Amino acid sequence: MNRIQIALAASLLVSRLLVAHEEPFGYVRGAQSEPPGEWELTQWTTARMGKESGHYLGMDINTEIEVGITRKLQMAAYLNTRYHHLENVEGTEEEFEDRNRFGLDGGSLEIKYQLLAPDNDSLGLSLYFEPGYHSIHRISGQPGSVVEFETILILQKNFLAGRLVTAFNWIVEPELERDDGDWETELEMAWTAGASWRLTPHWRIGAEARLGTVFPHGRLDSAEYLAFFLGPAVHYQRNSFFGTLTVFPQIAGWPDRQGTGGLHLDEAERLEVRLKVGVEF
Repeated sequence: MNRIQIALAASLLVSRLLVAHEEPFGYVRGAQSEPPGEWELTQWTTARMGKESGHYLGMDINTEIEVGITRKLQMAAYLNTRYHHLENVEGTEEEFEDRNRFGLDGGSLEIKYQLLAPDNDSLGLSLYFEPGYHSIHRISGQPGSVVEFETILILQKNFLAGRLVTAFNWIVEPELERDDGDWETELEMAWTAGASWRLTPHWRIGAEARLGTVFPHGRLDSAEYLAFFLGPAVHYQRNSFFGTLTVFPQIAGWPDRQGTGGLHLDEAERLEVRLKVGVEF
């Protein structure tokens, strides 16, 4: 094999590795795993906007440091902060106190294990577990204590040598929340899916969807609400830098107020926008 053939083979291998470890979605997680010894720093910023009436803005700001342990195992740590600005806010059935507050929200640890790699157009399968602690209520912004155990089943299928990437997540998240001195349990569950098409060597465009609900006290026969989001996702990657933007309007929800277009606006918002930027090193 001459030098030109070696260079072409190396270039093809690198391009396939970049495809295998790319994360082209804002909400949907892929089944790929970071290579051993590779580190990644990612800044997540999610803006949640709009209730039934009044001015509502909630922002989740998460800093993640991730490392590949083995070819199949990766771990990460998150430092989380939140900002809330609420004025005269009413949801579907709830009223919210006015608030203008920024604060540290706790942290979490991530463990992700890849069972099947999404290479060579085969099905990728990974398991994800993230225990975490929050000190600020995600919707109201009130101080509190929430312990969560997020578990995700991740499926990924690539087509056309990775030009088209599709993924599906089933998210199960038991929570313990302290309210007035007592601990209450609930079970959050969500299903997300996404598809991303490579337009150029550096740009991807796609769409993501999410259906979410909560089961109070973990009872699967008593869903508290349903909220369905659907929107576009744009991804850019060059060398070790990447960025992803997802615009996520709520399309339908239950329970809703008559005449509002069928949206649930207590535990969800009219619109979410998420920006992820990161660097690998």
